[in-house]
Formats: sequence, C-alpha cells, structure tokens
Amino acid sequence: MITRITIINGKETSPLPKTTPENLFQAHPLWARDIENFGPWNSEDAEYRTYSTWISGSRTGVPVAVCGSCVSSLDVAWRLNALEDLSEWGSVLAVEQNTGRGQVRREWISPPGNVYGTIKWPALPEAKPGEERPVWNRILPLIVGYLTCNALRDLGVETQLKWPNDILIDGKKAGGILIEERGNATMVGIGLNLAYAPARELLRADHAVPAGMLNTDSMQLGPLETWVELIKYFRGNFEQIISMKNTDDFLYELADRLVWFGEEVKIVDGPEGVERGVICGLRSDGGLVVDHNGEQHEIYSGSVMPL
Repeated sequence: MITRITIINGKETSPLPKTTPENLFQAHPLWARDIENFGPWNSEDAEYRTYSTWISGSRTGVPVAVCGSCVSSLDVAWRLNALEDLSEWGSVLAVEQNTGRGQVRREWISPPGNVYGTIKWPALPEAKPGEERPVWNRILPLIVGYLTCNALRDLGVETQLKWPNDILIDGKKAGGILIEERGNATMVGIGLNLAYAPARELLRADHAVPAGMLNTDSMQLGPLETWVELIKYFRGNFEQIISMKNTDDFLYELADRLVWFGEEVKIVDGPEGVERGVICGLRSDGGLVVDHNGEQHEIYSGSVMPL
C-alpha cells in the first residue's frame, strides 16, 4: 500500500496555507523527527496549481497533503476537493490549527505536535427504501472511532471510544472525531493529543472529561508517523465493516471498545428528564441506550460523563 506524502505551500494569491519542510521541522521536535524520517523532500511547482509542493516517497498512490498553520484541516480538505486535488482516501494533515472545531463546532485547541487530520472518506452503502439518511452514514462516527482505537492499539496505545465521537485514554479525552458532508462528499476530521493536552480550566465545566495525551516518556509518536499508520489501517479494515449484512453485527463488536459500558453515567444535554443511566447498548442506527430506573431511553444528542 503506497502513500504519497506532499507538503503543500499556497502561492501568493492562494487561500491555502504556506509552509516549507524547514518550517515544519522548526514547528515542534516531533515534526522535526517526522520531516527527517520521511525525507528527502523534492520540490515541484506546476504553473496551473495554486500551490507548490515538496514530495516524499512514491509519486503515485493515495495522497497525504501536509499543510502549515490553517483555520482547520477540514477547511483545507474542502478547498483541495473543490480543486479536484483530493481523491478518495486522500487526506490533509495540518501542523497547527488556529480555529479548529470540535463537536457542535466548539473550538478545539490545536498547537503543533498533535494530529489534526481530515480524510476524504469513501462512499458508504446507499439508503434502504424509506430511509431519509443511510444508516451507515449515521454510525460513521462510531466506525471511525472504532477503527482509530484499533489502529492506536497496533501502535502500542490502549484507548476507548466514548459515545458518540471521543477517544479516551485512562478516562481522559485524547482525541475527537468530526464529520462533515457536502453533496456526495464526506470529510472525516480526526484530532489526537500526542504532545499537548489542554488544562482542565480551558474545558467546559461539567461538560467535558479531563484531557489526556497519547505520548509518554517512553513512547513518542510523531504526528505524520501516526497519521500515515491510521490511514493504512482505515483502508485495510473499513471494507470488512461495511461488508457486514447489517449494522447490528458491527455495533456488537464495538461494545468492547465503548467506555463505561454497563456502568451508570451522567448524561449531559440529553433527553429531558434523563440525567443519568446505565449504558446498556447501542441502537442499530447508533443511538445510545441507557437504563434509568428500569426504563430504557435512547440518546441521539448530548454526551455522557462519569459520575
């Protein structure tokens, strides 16, 4: 499986961010290591493009576009998609985001050293008769979370998925997933704390678990290194999931990765009158099922937190 890694540098009139291998090298020690390990970088400048490039590795294959400081990797991905420069499974990895967004478009703190990536996700199975929105689209955050946890496990990091779209390590949030759809295109944004995690006072009081990091003193994953491995794992395992006859089979497997399964949790911004409950399962469309005083409730919005 070949990955083509390209550093993109917006030209003077381009809205794309500007950067060079040297800029990335200086951004953070982990980026310095990645730039060295994936080098050498060969410069190219096609007149018809609104950006110049430095290319590492093969000149064919699924592209990873590395960019400098930007609004968000999602925005850069949409711009490249509009230029028809982002193919299926193509992705963008930003060194830094200055207006990154998380769930409900909340600002996500994004300094250099972490993973801020976006993937152009392949097409999902079409809606069945009577479905307003394909069920596989509705559970895509859970699919991506499940694949991310498994890929990180292969890298030596044990994580869990917090419904609906957070990645936890030792009970702390180390990442999140945000999905945007426009027309027939789906972009999957993934943020992972490798080298930096925001302090508790910077998070929403009573609405967020403490933040954590994946890296430790004995293990230092680089942003580009981690992103390349994630993409490889996603491509190698996604088809197996959607080849299942129905979503129930997948969601049964996912239960092992769901944090606080079988435990009572606090429900934030959920259905009126349901403030806590025991997590007991998932609906076939991805809704969380909790038991409150012997009565089961389905949750489709909000979040869960430990008591």
